[in-house]
Amino acid sequence: MQTNEENINKKLQLVKKLLNHTYDILKLFSPLMEEMVKMDETKKYKNNGMFERAGYLFGEISHICKQIENNPNPSNTFLENLGN
Repeated sequence: MQTNEENINKKLQLVKKLLNHTYDILKLFSPLMEEMVKMDETKKYKNNGMFERAGYLFGEISHICKQIENNPNPSNTFLENLGN
């Protein structure tokens, strides 16, 4: 049976892997996204700030993951949320 610490570490590694894959996918799709942004249909998304919001959220996720990685004792709230 795994200890609580092993479970936490496993979940953290899964989150890290997920973020790495997300980064790789976005990097691969970058040329396509650049072309899509030039299309007339995307003007409404530029104008209403959806691109900026998505960029902000990815930055927040990255910041939170760095905090988790650098904190040897994650907060109880974080641990409770991992269990869900």
